[in-house]
Amino acid sequence: MGEAPGQHLVGYGKPPVEHRFRKGQSGNPKGRKKGVKNKPVDNGLGMRAAEEYLRLEAYRPVVIREGEKIIELPAIQAVFRAMGVAALKGNRLVQKQLAEMVTKMEHQDHQSRMELFGNAIDYKKGWEGEIERCRLAGRPEPSPLPHPDDIILDPHTGGVKILGPQTKEQKAHFDQALARRAQAQEEVTYYADKYRRARNEATKAVYLKEWHYEQRLFDIINDVLADRYKAKLVNRSYADGASRPGKALEELRDRKTRAEYLE
Repeated sequence: MGEAPGQHLVGYGKPPVEHRFRKGQSGNPKGRKKGVKNKPVDNGLGMRAAEEYLRLEAYRPVVIREGEKIIELPAIQAVFRAMGVAALKGNRLVQKQLAEMVTKMEHQDHQSRMELFGNAIDYKKGWEGEIERCRLAGRPEPSPLPHPDDIILDPHTGGVKILGPQTKEQKAHFDQALARRAQAQEEVTYYADKYRRARNEATKAVYLKEWHYEQRLFDIINDVLADRYKAKLVNRSYADGASRPGKALEELRDRKTRAEYLE
């Protein structure tokens, strides 16, 4: 039965008039509460939400059995492994798909490497020419990042290596490391001289300890630098416990390992 004029039935799905939503007014004026599900995915730089969900699923860890072993793999790797197993069992369709995927991937990788190699050649030659022009003209030489001398090209493999700072932040840290190495050289010279002049054995032991400390710090910094940035330490100590060039980091790791073992 319909409602009579001026009367309103009240019941399930028919609240009193004063409690009904008004036309054009939201039923949730305060909006969705914090912490509710279905929040949008953080898309990153230019990435669409669907792509992000696909990426999450592709790298979601799954557990599979291989013989007697239980292993955990990203989902996409488990799919590729299953394809490999099917191909080895003689599935011609999977064999064809897998071969095409690998061929396409290798082609794209080769194209990317060649493009990077070509860009690196242009960058290196361009800046080398500019630096040479400034040098001949007696003008201050530019200091691009990365520096062309830090770009190492391998024409046989198309490989590109950058052995120096590439950003302003990296350059700042790099300069700080070089400054600390220079300070270590000054300290080594200072304590070496003090050690040689000292006559008291206890005093000499103190100077030798400081000498070795600064020498090790010099070697740690120097060992990680590219060849063109390396320096030769003056007044190097060859006494027991002194660091050796090219081995400072390895010796430091060994010392920590022995200390942990003794603890």
